[in-house]
Amino acid sequence: MKIAQKYLYLIAFIGTALIIFLCCLLVASENRNAAMKNRLLVLETKIAQEQQARATAIATAGPGAATSAVDQKIKDLSTRFVGDTRSLAEKLRDFTVENSDNHNLAIACKVVADLAENHEALPDQDLVLLYQTQTSPELKRVIAQVASFRGDNHLLNTYIAQLQTGLVSSNADERKNTLGKLAKTRSAGAANLILPLLKEADVSVVLDALLALRVTGNEGQLNALEPLLKHPDESISWLARDVANHLETLSEKARTRLLLNDINLELPPIVVQ
Repeated sequence: MKIAQKYLYLIAFIGTALIIFLCCLLVASENRNAAMKNRLLVLETKIAQEQQARATAIATAGPGAATSAVDQKIKDLSTRFVGDTRSLAEKLRDFTVENSDNHNLAIACKVVADLAENHEALPDQDLVLLYQTQTSPELKRVIAQVASFRGDNHLLNTYIAQLQTGLVSSNADERKNTLGKLAKTRSAGAANLILPLLKEADVSVVLDALLALRVTGNEGQLNALEPLLKHPDESISWLARDVANHLETLSEKARTRLLLNDINLELPPIVVQ
């Protein structure tokens, strides 16, 4: 009887332990599903915000809409005056030397973008000289993007190449920050640099890489997305599918030369002071 009781106690103990274990698995699964839903919601929100920003950029002159005082600065920097022998590139160079804060650099970016189609006011060689005199990464990017819009990707490829070291940093936040900078280029030249980060172990880095690829890639990067379509992390597989659906509509020539809308979309905002 004692032996039988021991077996009964053992069976009861194992049964209780099994029930507790299954309950723990159920709770963990529910928590994981909740976290996954939250992550997917964040991704959907990011994409929706990006699409809204693009629509706004197409409908307006770009994010650099501002006050009359700012408009006057933009007009002055975009106009040559009698008695001032400087070219517009030289005026912009001097302006950014004297006004290196983010507010005025954003104004300079807006001026460069507005002159993208005006080769006479801002010739290609002046764009190159202006790029070489700048220290602001944002302004250098916009100058390079305007050159790309005009058909010369040399400056933009140079800018992109200088970002490569950030992609191999041991710091995940720095890699993600670099992905954000590459995304702002809106250039196919950045897409292939992004691809190795799709194999990262860090889920947050992979997600940022996918978001960056969404705005820089074209159908030429579709094969690199295939392994992620069946990724065990649902947020990665969902976003990879969204990116693939987006890129398959773009030929391999897409984003090799920038559009004005792309440049305007990534202009730094002019904050009213």
